[in-house]
Amino acid sequence: MAPAKKPAMKKPAVKPAKKAAARVGSKYSCADCGLVVVVDEDCGCATVDLVCCGTPMKKKRAACKK
Repeated sequence: MAPAKKPAMKKPAVKPAKKAAARVGSKYSCADCGLVVVVDEDCGCATVDLVCCGTPMKKKRAACKK
């Protein structure tokens, strides 16, 4: 007799990462071309999806103050 097959395990649903709203002064950069975008006005959107060169732009860290 062949051994009984185990039931397939379901993979947990992957939730997309939460994105923060863009605030005035936030900087986003493109990893491909180096373009940097600075937010001048708050649009009131709940999330930010800036895309450049076909990939989402990443938020840059604030520079250290001396």
